[in-house]
Amino acid sequence: MQTDASNVTLPGLFANKCFRIPNYQRGYAWGETQLNDLWDDIMDIQKNGAKYRPHYTGAITLQQIDLSDLSPAEKKLSTSGMEYYNVVDGQQRLTTLVILLNTLVKRITKGKKQLIENYIKTKQNVCRFAYGDTNGNSYRFFMKNIMGEANTLPYSSTIYTANLEYASSFFESRLSALKPKELNEFQEKLLTSLVFDTKYIQNNLDVQAVFETMNNRGKPLTTLEKLKNRLLYMTSKFDDTVNIKGLSEEINNGWGLIYETLGKNKDYLLSEDEFLSAYLTLLREPADYAFSESLAETKVFQMFCNHATKYDFSMARQHDASIKEPVVDENKIKTFVSGIANFVGHWYDVYFPDLNTERGLHIQKIQYLNGSKEMRIFLAKLLMMVDTQSAQVDDCLAMTEKVLFKNALPGVSLLDERRFATRARDLHNGELSLTEIKNELDNLLLKPIDVQSLIGGFRYLFTYVRGNIGFHRWGALKFFLMEYEIHIQSNKFSHVKWDNYYNVQIEHIMPRNWSTHWNLEMNDYLNAHQSLNYEEVERAKNILINSLGNLTVIQDIKNAGIGNNPWSTKQKAYINGSYSEIEIATNTSWHPWGHASIKSRGEQMLDFLCDYLEHHNHRPLTITRNAVQDDYTDILFYEAKYN
Repeated sequence: MQTDASNVTLPGLFANKCFRIPNYQRGYAWGETQLNDLWDDIMDIQKNGAKYRPHYTGAITLQQIDLSDLSPAEKKLSTSGMEYYNVVDGQQRLTTLVILLNTLVKRITKGKKQLIENYIKTKQNVCRFAYGDTNGNSYRFFMKNIMGEANTLPYSSTIYTANLEYASSFFESRLSALKPKELNEFQEKLLTSLVFDTKYIQNNLDVQAVFETMNNRGKPLTTLEKLKNRLLYMTSKFDDTVNIKGLSEEINNGWGLIYETLGKNKDYLLSEDEFLSAYLTLLREPADYAFSESLAETKVFQMFCNHATKYDFSMARQHDASIKEPVVDENKIKTFVSGIANFVGHWYDVYFPDLNTERGLHIQKIQYLNGSKEMRIFLAKLLMMVDTQSAQVDDCLAMTEKVLFKNALPGVSLLDERRFATRARDLHNGELSLTEIKNELDNLLLKPIDVQSLIGGFRYLFTYVRGNIGFHRWGALKFFLMEYEIHIQSNKFSHVKWDNYYNVQIEHIMPRNWSTHWNLEMNDYLNAHQSLNYEEVERAKNILINSLGNLTVIQDIKNAGIGNNPWSTKQKAYINGSYSEIEIATNTSWHPWGHASIKSRGEQMLDFLCDYLEHHNHRPLTITRNAVQDDYTDILFYEAKYN
């Protein structure tokens, strides 16, 4: 075992050592900012006489790997003095330097063989640096794309492999711009000027005690990382009746799965702290509907500490203070680790549902209506129950979507949607069944809509004087316009589909800035309201522009190009757009576009809305064609009454 040392250069750091990244560590997280910082640090190093000045690069904390955990090739090499270490802290920095060295080797000729043996691979073809989990995507990517191994197994692209790939291309680009003399100078700086402090951890208990207080450069430890080390620390204190090594492996493997899953999407890394607070909401009752990230950190370290039993089990505002946290034992840790490791896959599937399935489409549409953490917790809990109650889960998903849309109608108030997190916890603890959840959702769908409240709710949206007004202020407008778009599409192709929801915008057909090209249409409309005063005229204009019939979904890229153009230009552009656009462009009874066509299309869309609500409520609605007249214009609402 080595001893702690300061001012160690790269040759000293790598001397007779191979490094491994243990699977409980998060993946490679450095991006352009950190890479630029390191590159600039090296490039800015100056000489002090004949030698380059030392440049402190940070601390590296290592723990020697037990001989029994080495591969046969590694064991054989260890007999000649090679030692193997897990990188406890400093893995981001060390990984980056190894990628840089690999890239440098490809561009130099002088000293190439020695550089490979000292930092890349030994003569026996053992890697000097690698990921410890040989089944992980990071290991497979690193071996194939960084180390150049041709016989590695396939891997899946994740946020971590994307970061590794970016770092490799970053250094390839930078080094390719250097001339041969500059490359030699760069190599000399790298090997002689970068210095590290090295610390060697003697045992598992020390690892957790030290690591819990550490921060990686530019990447503070997350609560999830600190919790993992707390669990390992608590495990190390158990007596001989507990299989400490086995339990530690369960924790490390569980966290390895969590890190891999949260980073599985190469374009978006899921938040570790949000994930932990979501899972904790299923286990303990928070003060509000779901744990905030800060309160989750407080609570989880109350659950797993030496004196857990002095803390209340619940954090609810009104709770039974006599019920305390159970003592931390093997079963408490095992149950928590297996539960959170199982939860992570479902949490991922909520964020990235399969839109080619009906279940996945419901999950995504629900989040278009409500993308809160409380709702995601409920959805993830439903997915946890698919294996045993698949049909009931799908029923609940479909009904939840309907309830959320109905609840989004102005003037309709069915429930506080944060309650879904509470229902998830009730399901998780067995206090409610899926059948009871379905009954509750069905009762909400059957609750009558007060039509005058609905009309009053929409009318109220026209009273705003700043920002969006009228139908354009309705929170579920885009969702409704998409439903209308899918309705008129039937099975035909359209660029506007649910999977590009966020790339779709709401377009005013007669634009809000109408004065340049739409004066004739607006004047024709106002001629019927000559008795109005100035303020009433302005309100009438806003009602027309923001009426439902004047709004449509349109691809984002098109909106910027045609927004304020005259009707003739818009009509031509709409021909190649969504089916809503095509319908507007080709329905000759609506031409030219103006107040009559806005009213006619609005009536058609409100008919669809009433049919939509009737279908979703599983009971008939009586629709009367008597429009509710507004003093300023024909504002488009129908009276709708249940039989």
